Amino acid sequence: MTSLVFLPGTLCDERLFKYQIEKFPNAHVVNLRTQNTLDEMIETVTLVPYEKFVIVGFSMGGSVAQEFTLKYPARVQHLVVIGSSALGYPAHEREIVLKAKPMIDKGLFKGITERRLKEFLHPKNYERKELRDLIQDMAGADAAAVYSRQLNATLDRPDTSDRLHQLHCPLTAIGGLDDRIVPADSIRRYKDFYPASDVIILEECGHFVPLEKPDELNRILNQTVQP
Repeated sequence: MTSLVFLPGTLCDERLFKYQIEKFPNAHVVNLRTQNTLDEMIETVTLVPYEKFVIVGFSMGGSVAQEFTLKYPARVQHLVVIGSSALGYPAHEREIVLKAKPMIDKGLFKGITERRLKEFLHPKNYERKELRDLIQDMAGADAAAVYSRQLNATLDRPDTSDRLHQLHCPLTAIGGLDDRIVPADSIRRYKDFYPASDVIILEECGHFVPLEKPDELNRILNQTVQP
């Protein structure tokens, strides 16, 4: 049975992939909340209990997934990136975070605001209170410390665009048509860097693809695990 390894995004935990865990029994979610560097995050992925697997990274986790696949190609059967660019941290998001970073590093960050939720989610999905509550709850009581560690580890996300040609596995890039964090055009550019890649843009979807479009994502992932 094909195994899937899921890498969550910033301030997310295993609940981000709850709909995928229900669908795929051989699934493992890596905790990326405790490491201090990108190398430590990559090293944590090496410890997953599967010799070879489909790696699925969301947002920040997508950046880690790309670096892991380039470093350990023999372990990856298929690379799936969701809401994550090959060009590093989106410039507009990086600017927002840099302005807030002094407050974050002082431990003054209190969690995801309603304003940010409106940026993260498609308007229809923003109306789903259970979805808003889940995203805010995933940040956790230790949100300030986790956010500071994750930003310090991944704020300077490597540009993989000129290295993707080194891949020896299929690549599927998925994005939301209405994603305001990592725009759909950025996802489409995977075709420029790795022409054999599959690029899928989901309509009426913002940044949080696993929670906003779980059935569509499960169908896509099901194709990646077919023998």
